[in-house]
Amino acid sequence: MSTLGFFPFLRQALLAGVVGVAGAAAADTGRIQVIFADPAGSYTPYYADLERLTVAAGNSWLQHLAAGTPAVDLTVSIGFASLDTASGRSATSGYVGSTANGSTLWSEGAAHELRTGIDPNGSAPDIEFLIGIDGYLQNELWFDPDPLSRSAAVPGHQTDAMSVLMHEFGHALGFNGWLDAASGTAAGGYLSTFDALVQPMATPLGTALFFTGAQAMAVYGGPVPLTLGNYGHVGNDIAGLGLDLVPDLMNGVVFYRGVRGEISALNLAMLADTGLNLNVTAVPEPGAAMLLLAGLLPMLLVIRQRRRSAPSPLLA
Repeated sequence: MSTLGFFPFLRQALLAGVVGVAGAAAADTGRIQVIFADPAGSYTPYYADLERLTVAAGNSWLQHLAAGTPAVDLTVSIGFASLDTASGRSATSGYVGSTANGSTLWSEGAAHELRTGIDPNGSAPDIEFLIGIDGYLQNELWFDPDPLSRSAAVPGHQTDAMSVLMHEFGHALGFNGWLDAASGTAAGGYLSTFDALVQPMATPLGTALFFTGAQAMAVYGGPVPLTLGNYGHVGNDIAGLGLDLVPDLMNGVVFYRGVRGEISALNLAMLADTGLNLNVTAVPEPGAAMLLLAGLLPMLLVIRQRRRSAPSPLLA
């Protein structure tokens, strides 16, 4: 996948076949709206389910915004592609400032809008999701009939679609960047607000990347291990490098079938460190019993490659 955000003319081409618009209110924070980038209408039978769960998934993050956050509308464009799983990002980036060493600093566009009330790409969609169509949409995903109560049992042979969409919102809100995934080296003279808090550290298994935001370290008890080779996620299936984080919603190792993911206090703390105004202590970390239970359940490996939004081509 490209590491660059779409240029305006490409974005317009993608949205030429948009069908349908819907939204649902989130108290005092604006609303999530959904449109579909599906020119031929090939996946119309899935629109209602995807729309309902996307709105609910977005609001599950927005409900943790602190008082005083600007009330904005966030439009999510959902497209379909030959992917093993799903992909999510903000459609553009918002300029934040400069670091001490002179690099420009950028936040995900959706996060920039929530921080400032200013939409960095105007009327174009704020967030872009791609859903895999090689059996993932059709067979793997389970669409919760009531995503607000989340009380129905998730089938043991399927993945909860709302958990997937919540995960993708996490990327669109800040779990994203442009560093070299192995060394943590900056690609150029620019960093995401997530990148600015990532540090390479020596471990018994070699150099690994850790998130060093103050609020996240307070929740986790130290630097947060990021997924090897895919650092916009937390945890690894390796003892000492975040094995305890494998069940986390924003992990980059597995998605468990038959299990719902939840936004954790660590997820909120990490996004708060990147600049979002969030109530960090609103969600408790999963207990040891839950982690053990999750580890015993059937799982679907999802080693993920993320599309990343880039600084504006006019400003970078």
